[in-house]
Amino acid sequence: MEAGAIKVLIADDHSLLRQGLARLIEREERITVVGQAANGQEAVEMVGETFPNVVLMDISMPVCNGIEATWIIRRRWPSVQVLALTIHDDEGYISEMIRAGARGYVLKDAEPDNVFQAIYRIHDGETFFPPDLMEKVMERFHYLSSEQSPHSSVPSHQEPLTRRELDVLECIVKGLSNREIASALYISEKTVKNHITSLLRKLHVSDRTQAAVLAVQSGMIRGGG
Repeated sequence: MEAGAIKVLIADDHSLLRQGLARLIEREERITVVGQAANGQEAVEMVGETFPNVVLMDISMPVCNGIEATWIIRRRWPSVQVLALTIHDDEGYISEMIRAGARGYVLKDAEPDNVFQAIYRIHDGETFFPPDLMEKVMERFHYLSSEQSPHSSVPSHQEPLTRRELDVLECIVKGLSNREIASALYISEKTVKNHITSLLRKLHVSDRTQAAVLAVQSGMIRGGG
């Protein structure tokens, strides 16, 4: 294993897919596969044994599904990131994985480069949700929050975001990476990171996905395009 390589655990109940994905990933010099699990329970056990940086998590698996396994992993090992890799493009599944703590979501018919990009991004503390899937999720959260509380807003005690922080938050809702945000707003990536750190603190959330969901639920940002 190359020094500094990103350690990945693959969890999927189809052995041929696991093995094929493992061979594909091993071609990347910066990524190495440290284990393969056939269900969510095995994934949890193997995380405790191999301590991967990223878990590629299928959703529909026997014994313990990917959503349940993600909940457990993210709470026992907060530094281990989970990337959903699944056939399901339904916003309900995506929403549940987000709530469980997944930092990214990729469909199994995605190009290999998209999978690699997703691994790199969530390992670097970002998120990865293809724009079309992110739009569906944000529309769902917006609809649910409107149904539950049509006049929902940020709590009055919430420290207000600056105009630039709102711009960055809107880009996060759209699923843009730090580099893409920097390009869109004509600022440096370091400045983007500083704005994200500040807005996470003000919103009292721990990651970008939670910030995006809160932004849409509260009405700060309109989800879905």
